[in-house]
Formats: sequence, structure tokens, C-alpha cells
Amino acid sequence: MNRFFLLLGLLSTLVSCDPSKKFIKEGDKEMLAGNNDGAANYYYNALLLKPNNALALQGLQKSGNMVLQGKFGLFSKYIVSNDAENSVKQYLACKKYYQRCQSVGVELDWQSMYDPIFEDVKNDYISKRYDEGLTLMKDNKFEQAERVFSDISEIDSTYKDATVLRIKSIVEPLYQHGLKMKEIENYKEAYRDFNKICGIDISYKNSNALREEVLAKASVGLGVLPVQNQTRMQGFDVRLYQQIVASLVQNKNPFLKVVDRSSIESMLREQELGMSGVVDPESAAKAGKLIGLKYVLMTAISDLVFEDNGVQKDSLPAYEAYTENIPSTIPNGIPTTVTRFRKVNYCDVHQRRRVYYRVFYQLVSTQTAQVVASEVLSEEVADEYHFCSFNGNVSTLYPELPTNNRMPAKPVEFREQFNSVKRELMSKEDMIQKVCKTISKKMIDDINIYIEK
Repeated sequence: MNRFFLLLGLLSTLVSCDPSKKFIKEGDKEMLAGNNDGAANYYYNALLLKPNNALALQGLQKSGNMVLQGKFGLFSKYIVSNDAENSVKQYLACKKYYQRCQSVGVELDWQSMYDPIFEDVKNDYISKRYDEGLTLMKDNKFEQAERVFSDISEIDSTYKDATVLRIKSIVEPLYQHGLKMKEIENYKEAYRDFNKICGIDISYKNSNALREEVLAKASVGLGVLPVQNQTRMQGFDVRLYQQIVASLVQNKNPFLKVVDRSSIESMLREQELGMSGVVDPESAAKAGKLIGLKYVLMTAISDLVFEDNGVQKDSLPAYEAYTENIPSTIPNGIPTTVTRFRKVNYCDVHQRRRVYYRVFYQLVSTQTAQVVASEVLSEEVADEYHFCSFNGNVSTLYPELPTNNRMPAKPVEFREQFNSVKRELMSKEDMIQKVCKTISKKMIDDINIYIEK
């Protein structure tokens, strides 16, 4: 009989004991201590033991949202630092955490504003990784290529069947992804997919035709207006304009179709318009829209300086070391040799040439008449030479007098100026060309970033 009552007591204790309460209590402690991650884990475990526990649901809702917010914060940091790989991994970690909480009945606040950012980063990252895998295949590094495709499949299930053992399995996921991108009108990403396929097998299905179709839809017309010269110096605006157009035409961006001044004038004449009325972003957008352009590039030179001081000759001070024998004060003693210094001058023949530009550009959308990108760019090129000579022994020259009975220092720069060879400076034309190329490159790099969006 005693055993019966003992067993009954134990059963009553077990029934009345709720192990999930311990986890909730520990979770509350972690919350008070500011450890949201630890608190969320306790609440999660409590829900595994007792689903629908109101306190655990409430606790995980609050702490889990704080944890998820922190994870998205780290995702943002990776985006800002252009760390595509860690951005993708961190977003997937956010998704995994969200689904983990969802599995126990807690719907966290998903930051949907990050979804399109992730899609852009993911597509770009996968595209580069796919290129890496294809390169490894071409180099017969099949095991490494297989690992790359395996990593890609974990990010995007479209590529889950990709394997180096079958070329079709590599191409088909690209084809399907390209079709998907085309369907949602992401024509640039679709073009990259079909272009990769054509690089492997141009006859694969209708990839070549699709590539041309999406390229046409992804391409944007960019009208380049003449450079406005706001300085008194003439001719430089034409040089800069020619360089901008040449650089844009040579640009590797397949989506950019450049329309130069002559073509713009011809199109405007067909519309019975002229270039003279295109003076600001609003009028440029209106004219560009009429002739089917998506963007118009406006450029102005606000500052232009050319300096050439001609050949100049300076006499610069230095100190020449020489030795002097001082007779001994002791009969038949040995004379003492001392080093003394005297002030002398050496000749510095020099010339300097300098070109400086300050350019302001605006990329105008013809759809909205808004300036979508603008920048003030400045650049200079300078060239000079110094040809130094001394009527004496250069090795005895020093730039300063000795201190504390020590021979003065002779810097490398001081010594080498006597070894330089007189030469011709870079010509004015070459300097202008160099400045124009540098400014054009900066402009096009900025424009490409916007066009690629």
C-alpha cells in the first residue's frame, strides 16, 4: 500500500512540473541582461517542449525581432562595403532564422525592403561564380568546378542539377534563369545568362535569338551634347567632347548605345527642332525624349588653366667642403688636416608646364527630366624638370653647414638633382589629351554604375 502512495506522489509531481517554465524563466533573465540572442534560444526551446505557450510566444516574438534586426544590420554593412559573398550568406542566415522561428509558430517582422537588394547582389554574385566555374572547367579543374556549382546551388535552387559531368546540366539552369529574368523584365540579367550560354554553345535552343532580343530591350540610348565652354580659352571643349564620345563608344558596356552630336542634330531636324534650345536639364530631357533617347549627358568646362613659366635659371646657395693643413705647434710635428666649408652657388635651370581642368557633368533622364547623376571633376597634369650644375666638384657640395662637429647630411634628392638630364617637357597637346582621357574615364565609370542598376 505504501508503494502505491509513493508512486502516486511521483506521478503527481511529474504532471504538475512544466519543464518549459524553466526555459521561459531563463529567457526572461537573458532579456533583462540585454542578451536577445540567448533569450530567443530559451523561448524557442520552451516552445519545442510546449507549443502555443503564450509567454514563450510573446518572448520569442520580441527577442527574435531584435535578433533578426541585428542580422539585417550586418547585411546592410556588407552591402555598403561591396562584400557580395558575405552579403548573400548573411541574407540567407536572416531567412533561415526567420523560418526557424516560424516553425514554432512565431512570425517575425521580415524586412522586405532588403529583398530587391538581395536579388541584385545574388544575381551578380552567382553570375561571377558561374563564370569562375566555367573557367575551371575549361582548365580541366573539374573537382574545383563541381564545388563552385555546388555552392551556387545552395544559394539558388535553379542550379541544383548543375554538374560538370554533363554540359547540358550547366547550360540548362542558365537558360531557365534567363527565361525567368526575361519574364520579370530584368533584361540585363537575362542577357548575361544567354550570353554565357552562347559562349558555351551558341546553337543551344534559341539562346542566340533570345540574347539579341533581351539586349535590344535592355539597351539605353545616351545622347552626348556638346561640351559647354564657360572659360575664355577656345578649342579645349571640342577635344574633351571628342574624347568623351570616343571613350563611350569603346566602352565595354553592351547596354549603352551612344548617340553623338551629329546624330542628335539630324534627329532633331527631323522633328523640326534645333540644338540651340537645349540649354538645361529640362530642355535636354524634352529633346532627348522626342528622339527616343533614355538619357542625355550634359557637360561643361567651368575652369581651365594652362601654365608654362618658360625656361628659368636660378642661383641657389650651398656649401663646398675643402681641406686645409694647419702646421703643428710642436717642432717637427705632423700638420693637422681640417675640413672647412665655404658658401658657394650652383645653377638650377628649370621649367614647369601645367594644365588644369574643372568639369561639371549631369546625366539627365528623359523620362522624368531629373538629373540622376552629377559630379564636379577636376584634374591636372604637370611636368617639370630641373637641371643643376656646379662649377667645381659636385661631390664636395652640401646643402647645409655641419653641426656638433659632424659632417652635414646629403639627402638623395640633393645629390640626384646634379645627375638629371635636360629634356623636353610634355607638350601642351599631350597634356590636354591626358587630362581629357582621365576625366572621360571618371565620367564613364560613374555613368556605367548608374546604367548597370
